[in-house]
Amino acid sequence: MERIVEGLPGTIRRLTVSVGECSVDVTWSNRGARTAAPVATRPASTDVVESAPALAVTAPLVGAFYRRPTPDAPAFVEIGAVVRPGDQVALIEAMKLFTPVRTELAGRVIAFLVADGDMVEYGQPLLDLEPVEE
Repeated sequence: MERIVEGLPGTIRRLTVSVGECSVDVTWSNRGARTAAPVATRPASTDVVESAPALAVTAPLVGAFYRRPTPDAPAFVEIGAVVRPGDQVALIEAMKLFTPVRTELAGRVIAFLVADGDMVEYGQPLLDLEPVEE
């Protein structure tokens, strides 16, 4: 609404839009409108615990995400598994072709971000790794 009326002179409080037999009438008022005062905030604690950021393994293409090579086979990796660069961690099916998802990073699997069988987009994070020292 603001974009519709911002270029008009004066203050608009009512707007009616009609198309064919359909009509929408909107009335609004700023009377009594208040804005919240800013609230000063401070950290709950001054002790900062630094943790290594999670590293994401992303989808190399658009398709269906699978954690295992066949429905009855074990998953390529489970949470807690340590992976090395080049390890296969999943598959993506696109147009009946299965493309391996390989990690470019070393780390421990800490979370799967999509479910087995979900459709994924190119570049979408699939799983998170925490860095490990080699």
